[in-house]
Amino acid sequence: MHLRVAVAAVLVAAIPWLRCGKSRQTSSHASAPKLHGHALVLDEQQKILPWAPYEKVVALGWKGLARFPVQPNGLPTWQAYSRFTPDTLGGVQWPNNPAGLSAMLVDSALQHYAYSGDRRVLDLVRKSLDHILEHGRTPDDWAWGRVPFASADPGSTTYGGADDGFCDHCGRGDGPGVIEPDKIGEIGYAFVRFFELTDDVRYRDAAVACAEELATHVRDGDPLHSPWPFRVYGKDDVTRDPYSGHVIAPIMLFDELRRLELHSPAMLRARDNAWSWMMTYPMENGVWGGYFEDIPIYDDPSDNPNQYAPLQTARYLLDHPELDPAWRTHVPKLIAFVKDTFGVDVDGPGGKGMQYGAEVMSEQMADMAKMASHTARYASILARWYEVTGDLDAKERAFRSFNWATYWCTSTGIVKVGPDDGEGWWFSDGYGDFMRHFSLGMSAVPEWAGEGNHLLRSTSVVREVTFDAATLRYSPFDVLGDDVLRLARPPQSITVGGVVVPEAEASSGASFTSRSIHGGVVVKLHRQGAGAVSITFGH
Repeated sequence: MHLRVAVAAVLVAAIPWLRCGKSRQTSSHASAPKLHGHALVLDEQQKILPWAPYEKVVALGWKGLARFPVQPNGLPTWQAYSRFTPDTLGGVQWPNNPAGLSAMLVDSALQHYAYSGDRRVLDLVRKSLDHILEHGRTPDDWAWGRVPFASADPGSTTYGGADDGFCDHCGRGDGPGVIEPDKIGEIGYAFVRFFELTDDVRYRDAAVACAEELATHVRDGDPLHSPWPFRVYGKDDVTRDPYSGHVIAPIMLFDELRRLELHSPAMLRARDNAWSWMMTYPMENGVWGGYFEDIPIYDDPSDNPNQYAPLQTARYLLDHPELDPAWRTHVPKLIAFVKDTFGVDVDGPGGKGMQYGAEVMSEQMADMAKMASHTARYASILARWYEVTGDLDAKERAFRSFNWATYWCTSTGIVKVGPDDGEGWWFSDGYGDFMRHFSLGMSAVPEWAGEGNHLLRSTSVVREVTFDAATLRYSPFDVLGDDVLRLARPPQSITVGGVVVPEAEASSGASFTSRSIHGGVVVKLHRQGAGAVSITFGH
């Protein structure tokens, strides 16, 4: 048996959703090429299959992150540095990005905990949030007070903006005392969700402080000025870099605080201001510049668009279509913009935009190397689009892009950015902004999740979850919500707060539906009522 056929046979046995259709076939060349140390697995159409199931890639990522050692400064590598060396797991001298990374990790951890019940991931990211609260915020008496810094000097235990003197003050690393308002929105949203998880009022108060400062400092935007600057000196509110298209993060924070009735009229006005500007300018002209913390200042924001802001915006529209009557137009427009801009061929190792049937994405115009995390983000949006529209082409494209992204995680959980060795290894691209997209993909297409009992997605933060052979039990934060589960066998009963939920295709009250898939069933539960959800299984 040829090596590639042997690898594929093992893979098909391990991943039930590859057993059906053409994807289970493999080519039979005499020797299998490798992709980042993994034998490349292709189907009969020479299109890429994953080297391992998606759930394994996520679990390996968390295992790998937990392996990073504590540095002499007392922090694990990933809290003190943005980059690392794969051999020693030590840090690299480059500006750190603690706020954005921590927000990504919270998103990843909440999803993985619901899926797996592994509470260690929550404990890991909580340390990061607590360190930001204690050592990473502006003083109370600054113009922008009590808000987290986006950047820090490499190895520093106190976050305060990163010195950019090494590039002759070009903007990389922000500069000492400089903050990024979009990251204030991003980490503020992470804080409020961690409050929902823990009831710890420190996180609630930190989220509200972020929103209050954003509301205080919002401004009318135009084509060259966003409602908040990308970079601003926190002490005196002097703009350093005027434009960021990533306003969806502050919008998400405002929307969540409004839902919890923790908002103010000023927050609502700021939210509406940002939404109107986003729909008027970047949604129309595609100027999605200003997200990554270490980019230089651009006089013209259209010179360096990125894929992060438009795709995160697309995700929010898919999750909240009621906020945008034109979401069916806007979402495919954003997907097409990213594909046409970042899915193209570029110079350098692994620079093809199409690899083994997978659309492979670059990060931003200033760095067009192909990267796993951004390819996985693109795949997760396609998967969600398929879920809400039934677009089978989007599902197939998502599948191939996800498959390509799996190869950049090693069997020991060390995640590489992508094919170009010069890009190095990063905690954001390799962990915070890598693992969460596979979790989102499995929630959109439950057939891609592992067999067994898993809570794939909830509209509520899941506070406690336990699994055993007879029962799956979890406690959501919200009384009302919608959940997606993959179960090993049909439920015998589902209760919420002890009240039985009926199985019904359409109901004005609490109800659930189920459908059979290979190796189990998919259950969609609509909750109305307080208390824990308990799902029991027959023998």
